[in-house]
Amino acid sequence: MRITVQMIDTLDDFHFWSETFDRNPENIFEIQDEISLFIAEKLREHIGHLEIEDKLVEVIDVPVAIYREYLKGRYYIMKLDYKNSIKGINILKEVIHKSPNFSNPYLDINLAYVNMGTMGLLPAFEAYEKAQPYLLKALELDPNSSRSQLNLAWIECWQNWNFEKAFEHANKALEIQQADDIYLTISNLLTVEGKLDAASNYLDKALQLDPYAAINHHYKGFLHYLKEEYKTAIPYLKKALDLDPKLPFPPIYIGICLLMSGKPNEALTYFGSLEGVSVKDLTKLGGETMCYAKLNEREKCNEGLKELETYLNTDLVDKAFTFLILVNALLDNNEKVIDLITQAYHNRLPLILLLNPSPILKPLKNNKRFKDIMLKAIPDNVNYKQKKQYKQALLDSNEIKKYSKELEQIMIDYKLYLNPDLSLKDLASYLELPANYVSQLLNLGFQKNFSEYTNTYRVNEFKERVLLEENKGITIMAIAYDSGFNSKTVFNTFFKKLEGITPNTFLKCNS
Repeated sequence: MRITVQMIDTLDDFHFWSETFDRNPENIFEIQDEISLFIAEKLREHIGHLEIEDKLVEVIDVPVAIYREYLKGRYYIMKLDYKNSIKGINILKEVIHKSPNFSNPYLDINLAYVNMGTMGLLPAFEAYEKAQPYLLKALELDPNSSRSQLNLAWIECWQNWNFEKAFEHANKALEIQQADDIYLTISNLLTVEGKLDAASNYLDKALQLDPYAAINHHYKGFLHYLKEEYKTAIPYLKKALDLDPKLPFPPIYIGICLLMSGKPNEALTYFGSLEGVSVKDLTKLGGETMCYAKLNEREKCNEGLKELETYLNTDLVDKAFTFLILVNALLDNNEKVIDLITQAYHNRLPLILLLNPSPILKPLKNNKRFKDIMLKAIPDNVNYKQKKQYKQALLDSNEIKKYSKELEQIMIDYKLYLNPDLSLKDLASYLELPANYVSQLLNLGFQKNFSEYTNTYRVNEFKERVLLEENKGITIMAIAYDSGFNSKTVFNTFFKKLEGITPNTFLKCNS
């Protein structure tokens, strides 16, 4: 195995150093530790003092050959289709047999079953029942890892419909480790609740951490679809397929985006071209039937509906329900849609959560039966709960006091200020208030405008970070950027305005 490491100043295109390592991959954990320490030493030489521990990579206490098999199993389950998920599960079961105290394969088998239940590739109840023993064993072996907490978040969301607990576990996972799939999960939870602007913030962070993950690009497109920005959604969905041609989700929404943007014939052609693609999840059949509904080709549509109904007694019951609901919604068969959703709700099918923010179901938003179901399933539901009636005079003093406390808690819990592109509109989405109200809230509740309010948090974050032993030797501006600032001038100006001294002087006085 050959690994080449380079350090380059990208602004001035200056090459500091490079090193090539030729190593036997059988000692992969030793190589990880060796190269991480080498890079840390080089950073210290060129950037400044850093405290370096004896080991930077956590050693996994399993033989390399077993770990390689584990990675192979995870590779297959992350394909997210039925065939590969089963293949991955079987590989991971062999890993467990060889190394029963290794927690990761238990977590990933749990993940595989949860995914299949959520996506409708297995009946949800059956999938979650199969998943549970593996999760319990993983928690017994390693209850406080970020992976364990993330798996608990998925269970609380999709199986228990307990969003408060799901957010609790997801945020705990984020405290332990900042990883793209954790940000994606929080984005997913916010999406289900209908908080699409807030979901976009977390998804952007996931994309920043892993711009090559197909699922992240898919979800970016999915969020644009939910916002009815169909033309904007399609390039993200296609990018996801470029990165992973077998990812099962993008074809569904590429076709639906074409359909909903007034191109039903183009959508029909697209779904018809999916030979061998996503057949297991009924994408081709369901998509074509939706197109026939939109084109008012009733005979072909009815044939599609009858064929979809034959899957209600199979492992694909969840996916069949989804397409039956969407097709009947396009046909304006609203009572039939509500009957199907009621049946799905009583069977605790995860599709209830996935349909909540669907633009195709918007015409039903004012139907009492429909709203009642959605509010039972998702209590903090932006889409269907009673809309606040905002007064012309904006907020009164009691409301300002109430929302000020809520906003401070949100800033502490979510650390929104770490996002350098945070806007007033984004902040408003977390409070579920119009931007005008939040602007008034900041001015009257905190005597600050939006910029002053967010930058105050950023300065306090910087003051904490710059004094940490682990950050000694890192440049002041690097820490400022990590604290949410995106401009050197803004940082220096605001810091001096708030503290009365420059950042350099603050550091010297506190060193």
